Amino acid sequence: MIEEKHLRRFRTLLRQVGDLPLSRDTTFAGLLHMGEEGNEIWVEAGLPEPEKQFTIVHELVHARRQRSSEDLADDALEETIVELEAVARVSKRILKRMPSGVVLSVLHDYLTGRGRNNPDTRAGLGAIYRRIWILLVARTTRRATVSRVAARPRPKASRLQAGS
Repeated sequence: MIEEKHLRRFRTLLRQVGDLPLSRDTTFAGLLHMGEEGNEIWVEAGLPEPEKQFTIVHELVHARRQRSSEDLADDALEETIVELEAVARVSKRILKRMPSGVVLSVLHDYLTGRGRNNPDTRAGLGAIYRRIWILLVARTTRRATVSRVAARPRPKASRLQAGS
């Protein structure tokens, strides 16, 4: 079941009952509740229509990953992976109507191999995940390289030139 709600009312409750540390300015576009009594997706009622559609797909990806025991204990990494799979699953027409739509469309083309990889097939989803991991490894490698460079002291001659 999918329901539109004003989720900002639930921030305080989620901070109290949730297991994630949430700051006061945390907002939610959608929430997924999977339980014995049924499964629900709540979507922020105030979102523009393309963002609601994206949020529903995003929450369905969470549900798919939980059901297949693919979800990770690292919440930040899990959220990144879910977001990327959602980009691959949402149509380019919807993505183009969202903020940063051009970038999302380019990312969609990369993840799906310009539509050759269908996320609804095992082979297509596997290919998409190989591309997701390429992006994630590149991101962490680049960040580690930048950190090492930033931590390295400059040669003394460079310091003198910079100070002159």
